[in-house]
Amino acid sequence: MWDKDNLKNHKGMSGLKHNPETLIKMRSSAIKRGNTGGWKKLVGKKRPEKVVEVMKKTMFKKGQTPWNKGRPHLKIRGTNHHHWKGGITDKNLKIRGSIEYKLWRKAVFERDNWTCIWCGERGGILNADHIKPFALFPELRFSIDNGRTLCKKCHLTTDTYGNASKK
Repeated sequence: MWDKDNLKNHKGMSGLKHNPETLIKMRSSAIKRGNTGGWKKLVGKKRPEKVVEVMKKTMFKKGQTPWNKGRPHLKIRGTNHHHWKGGITDKNLKIRGSIEYKLWRKAVFERDNWTCIWCGERGGILNADHIKPFALFPELRFSIDNGRTLCKKCHLTTDTYGNASKK
């Protein structure tokens, strides 16, 4: 499959005027980039020794080793990860994806007539903003009086945007 005759007769290879070593370099670099294209059917098949030798010569320079050689591939998850905060993200995502939260947003938008209360922009990209922060006042999360409609530009200027109140 990998000898010169088969490479010349391979679909799509007839127009190329490269020697087998060049074609192997092209294939290996395409696979490294994730672009398997027409080579896809060749991936995972056993290569002849001659091809393996050429690949060893061309893939790494003398004295160069792969970046991941000898490094453990451990995936640190959950409580062992240094960014772990006790599983609070799941609670917040569940609340923000809940029906109650969606109804709260819709009620705030309808009360403010789908208009930014600061600049008066109607429609567009609107955000339902909590006046008292979502994280600090859990009892007011679904209170319509604690919400206001802001356009994206105005929402970015609030004191509480993006956990700014915690800083």
